[in-house]
Amino acid sequence: MVDEQKSKERRRLERHSVSTSLEVFDLDTGDHLGRVVDLHAEGLMLLSERPLDLFRSFALQVNLPMTLNGMSEFLFDAESLWNRASISGQQYWTGLHFTNLPEESRQCIERMVASR
Repeated sequence: MVDEQKSKERRRLERHSVSTSLEVFDLDTGDHLGRVVDLHAEGLMLLSERPLDLFRSFALQVNLPMTLNGMSEFLFDAESLWNRASISGQQYWTGLHFTNLPEESRQCIERMVASR
């Protein structure tokens, strides 16, 4: 019941669609994981060509198409909470929850969201 309630609370957070391509990389492996589809205060949704392992922690980097707050990328740690195949089955949606979001990365996200 508590997990279900937390899930509903997360869904109430305002999501912001991303109009530019924000590519996501795994800092531990250097692998390109996919691109950001939407952002909110506690996480993001990723679109990728392969499913990510569930409940795994990742150290991630998002490359920005322009400089924001003097940054060309932002870094954070996140845990994968859910995933599902797209209708075509060729891509996968993954929900990532921020577990460590440095202040400069948070400010960068806030600036992107505010400019929408």
